Formats: sequence, C-alpha cells, structure tokens
Amino acid sequence: MHDEPVFGTLSSMKLVINPRGNGACPLCALNGSCHLQRRLSDDVMPLEVTADDELEIVVYSCPYFTEKTAP
Repeated sequence: MHDEPVFGTLSSMKLVINPRGNGACPLCALNGSCHLQRRLSDDVMPLEVTADDELEIVVYSCPYFTEKTAP
C-alpha cells in the first residue's frame, strides 16, 4: 500500500502520484487536495482496463507547487 494519495478508480485502475516519495508532490502543501492531481485522475477515468492495474506518475515540476512549511 502506498502512503501517497490514490485518486481514482475505474474498475480496478488506480492513479498513484509519487508513490515512492520523489518528485514535487510529497513536498507540496497542496498534496492530496491539488487541482492538478484531481484533473489527472479525472482524465484517467475513461480508460478501460481489464486487470488490477495501477498507473504511477511522478511530477517533478508543477506550476501549482507550494512548499510545505514546518509547523
């Protein structure tokens, strides 16, 4: 199981963004509630799959990136 947000499912297809903690998303304050992440998930939804497939993507640069700050 991944610690990163899993956004959409269609049948068994899952979109997992930055599942290994690399890239920009895990460092972003918007991670998990990001408009771009939601849009990517919505665009994956129309794909038809036949197995328990996962699509893993890593976002290295993003126009919505906002660095998390320490509490």
